[in-house]
Amino acid sequence: MHEAAERVYRGLDLATPAAELGYADQAHLTRDFTAAVGMFPAAYARRGGRARP
Repeated sequence: MHEAAERVYRGLDLATPAAELGYADQAHLTRDFTAAVGMFPAAYARRGGRARP
């Protein structure tokens, strides 16, 4: 998740890390990211890479 979060923060896509981390597709990584961070990747990026307190 740290690598995915860094990519989201830098404005990069999640397709490559999804494949590298063994996810079937970007949607599965997005679901796990949201569960771990508490928000969708786009919301995380808008907040400047900060999760909800």
